[in-house]
Amino acid sequence: MATDLSKLIQDSFTLTINGLLAKDARILKITKAHVRDLEDIQIYKIDSLFNFSTLSSKFSFLIPAKTASILFNTMMGSPITDLANEYDDDTEDAIGEFISNTSGSLTTEINGLELEDIGQTKFNISHKELLRGEDIKNIENTYRFKIELEDHELILFIGFEEEMIPFIPEIANSEVTFYEPRKEPQEEEEIIEEIINSNQQNKKDEIEKTKEDTKEIEPSTTNDTKLKKIIIIVASFLGFILLTFFILLFSGFFEEEVVLEPTIQNPLETPPAEEAPVKNDIEIVQYPTVKKVIFNSSEIDRERLNNKLSGLTKYTVLNKKQLEAQKLAEKNRLFEQEREKELLAFSKKNHEETVIEKKELNIPVVVDPEIKLEAKTLPEVQQKTTIQQKETTSSQLHYVMTNSLKYSLFKSLVQETATSQARISICNNTNGKTTIYIGPFETEKLQKTMIDLVQKTDTQIDISSVNITEQEFNARCNLE
Repeated sequence: MATDLSKLIQDSFTLTINGLLAKDARILKITKAHVRDLEDIQIYKIDSLFNFSTLSSKFSFLIPAKTASILFNTMMGSPITDLANEYDDDTEDAIGEFISNTSGSLTTEINGLELEDIGQTKFNISHKELLRGEDIKNIENTYRFKIELEDHELILFIGFEEEMIPFIPEIANSEVTFYEPRKEPQEEEEIIEEIINSNQQNKKDEIEKTKEDTKEIEPSTTNDTKLKKIIIIVASFLGFILLTFFILLFSGFFEEEVVLEPTIQNPLETPPAEEAPVKNDIEIVQYPTVKKVIFNSSEIDRERLNNKLSGLTKYTVLNKKQLEAQKLAEKNRLFEQEREKELLAFSKKNHEETVIEKKELNIPVVVDPEIKLEAKTLPEVQQKTTIQQKETTSSQLHYVMTNSLKYSLFKSLVQETATSQARISICNNTNGKTTIYIGPFETEKLQKTMIDLVQKTDTQIDISSVNITEQEFNARCNLE
């Protein structure tokens, strides 16, 4: 019975994600790929050829653009709010590195187990291409992996060759991805036609029924209309009489007219001491004097008034769009704050990335054979060596500094220079922001060459030269 490599293939994904992204991942479900899984998406196909001791087989990794966008943004520490549906150059490089690490992890696991029917193995990336999901015609041995990455789900596919199926029975026995069956166009047309026919039949029945009802009502309508006209005329006449009576009653037509002499009185003046005279047996009511309010502006509590006004206008001056913009800005601020914490923790564990292998400098000590050093001169030589080392430590080193996180671009450009000691270091400046230091370069000419290469490749990257001592660099990057 052949060895089952299903579990090792699953572990290669989770181990690679944990190693590259420092995040927990687990396989949620494996299904056999359905045609609708690949509809309307861009795929990056990477073929990895595994050469086992007994056979060679190709694994075709199919990574959708949305999954690639989640992996790339997580790898770069960028927000995962805007996911791309198309690949760009940086995303292709990141996914290529991801699949290479996944294949390497699988190779290490297989070689460590020393399986008799497979033996030792090695791999190489044989082919890469971008294509649409509809362009993949044969998905017979292609399987869909659903992976949970904290709050996100990753979907990716692996296509196996026929000779590899006996070695993955757990994966090969997976059910096909379930989708609701689509109705055939012919069935839909028949259903629509039945609905139209039934509606037309119902309308015909209603028209015939209304015709029959009108025929039954016609003989008795003539007598009823004459009676209704008489009742309406009588009711209108009585209503007119009643309306006229009420108008005259409320307008005072039936009351005696009472004439009063007009009196003018200022409400602010003090009324006379004597009571107002009564004329024609009608009492004149005198109202009390309105008290004048004296307003003093110095008695106003301005702080209390401003607090009241700010409380009234705090939530009314902003419209709905502005409130939503504030919420989104606060959400992004909290996300950036959390990202800075994660990146700071990452930078403490990974201070720098060596671009070119360091070489130990063996400086030979040339001693004139004719000079014989006595024992008493040995301390003097040691003291001079210590002074020379201090001078080297305090000398200025040539670095290039930037805030951009395009590590793959910087790595390739450093390798184009003639430097033999430059490296890429992740550090924090005094404001707590992430800063990239590239160097040290042996000369200022190499330093300027690096800056020219970056600006020529991408003018949007803000990059500058900085000359600092080794002690200053170690202090900035927490290497001491």
